Amino acid sequence: MNKRFVSQSISILLALGLLWYVLKDVPLGELADQFQKANYWVLLVAAVVFGMYYLLRAIRWMLTLQALHYSPSLFRVAIAILSGAMASMIIPGAGELTRCGTLQRTDGIPLSHSVGSVAGERVIDLFVLLLTLLLTVLVEFVRMKAYLSNLTLALPDVFWAEIMLVLVVAGGLIGWWLFTNQHIRQHRLTTKVLGAINGFREGFLAIRRLPKPALFVWLTVSYQLMGWAFTYLLLQAFDVTRSLPPSAALTILTVSSLGGIAVPTQGGIGTYHFFVSRALVLYGFTTAQGATAATFLHAVGFGFNLIFSGISFLIIPFLLQKRNARPAAPVSPSHSPPLSRPSPERRAE
Repeated sequence: MNKRFVSQSISILLALGLLWYVLKDVPLGELADQFQKANYWVLLVAAVVFGMYYLLRAIRWMLTLQALHYSPSLFRVAIAILSGAMASMIIPGAGELTRCGTLQRTDGIPLSHSVGSVAGERVIDLFVLLLTLLLTVLVEFVRMKAYLSNLTLALPDVFWAEIMLVLVVAGGLIGWWLFTNQHIRQHRLTTKVLGAINGFREGFLAIRRLPKPALFVWLTVSYQLMGWAFTYLLLQAFDVTRSLPPSAALTILTVSSLGGIAVPTQGGIGTYHFFVSRALVLYGFTTAQGATAATFLHAVGFGFNLIFSGISFLIIPFLLQKRNARPAAPVSPSHSPPLSRPSPERRAE
């Protein structure tokens, strides 16, 4: 049986199971009534903030790509990121590879380089998430302590550390044997794999050669603030959550991000509802009220993602057509650029 099919089936069943568990006690009529009472003017402002969030992400990725000597336009980078957002709603974890593949098709940027640059960004984002978690704990210490204690699960009595150590050592020995075997090292497939790894390393280390590191830091902080502002605006658009403090948006943003990492599902379906509804209970909501509010927040965010990324998918064919219409720049075979140092001919326009 196809492993990808099994993985997707498990993810879908998990999402549906969590969604049923959260919404099983919520009257559908009450849920529909709350959607009708939403402030759509506030939602319009939230849509603008949502667009700015993706714009700042696109500008930040452009800086990383410039460190690799590529210069795609802001518009095409933004379209690539939005196409990745659409892929993530279908297959968890596919967004990064999809946006890199889109940029390869529209601008000719090698996949290994762009994937490496995204990996570098993700390391920074993970660090920022840890800082956000620390800030949330400091601001909402009592609530976060209660929240984490309620989510604590008893681990089975298994020596996980010993098992992981054995797996790492075994994997290291097998890898050492494979790459010290001269016949295997000279194989065409091995050469391609090593070339891809080298390109990934170049992209990952590009984070250290940023042309404007201060701007990169500012963009990272700014787009995180946009994520918080978007969440807070959604709270203001919903009459049940309108009285919540700004710190509640920070809590929701943190627990939903951590939940998405711990239990990845299509578009956060089920996972978002479970973790956010439990967080809202700490602010005086009943379980049913928390589930209703979490459903509203997720539905609006999911809808915005669907609209923006859907537009990007409609634009991509025109970008490809435009690229195919451009004459290719002649490159001398005797001066083919090395993988680690892209020449101007390989730069995206």
